[in-house]
Amino acid sequence: MFISKVKFFFAAAALFIVGVSAGNAQLVDGSVIKVSVTEAFVLRDKTFAAGNYTIERTANTADSPSVLVIRGNGQSLVFDTIIANTDMVAGNTQLVFENIGGMNYLSSIRVKGDTVKNDIARTRMQNKLAQSGLAVTEVITIGNLAF
Repeated sequence: MFISKVKFFFAAAALFIVGVSAGNAQLVDGSVIKVSVTEAFVLRDKTFAAGNYTIERTANTADSPSVLVIRGNGQSLVFDTIIANTDMVAGNTQLVFENIGGMNYLSSIRVKGDTVKNDIARTRMQNKLAQSGLAVTEVITIGNLAF
């Protein structure tokens, strides 16, 4: 009986540690991604012009690391992401866009050295466009650039 309790304790501790490290692996509180985007893009049905942007966690979101804010060119937007694990470590901090019919839609954010990414769910409009037969390609922009 004692051995099974010890095994249960260690299993619970291991799951807790894995959950905490996965939760903290993405964009950590206080860090900022700086990126220069060369083409207009859409995030949550809002169009952003080409230019310099920062992305960071919103203030006071220690319990919700998936809520981020983008700022730049006189615009800002708070948006939620979906934390997802990947098999590969990100070689660079990057913004991943889905190009659907010539327009870039921000679809994922990866932080250098992490196996966790912040995915952004497609909107209804993006789903309609993608299902209409328009070409869908992936475009990657490297982040943390000086500007």
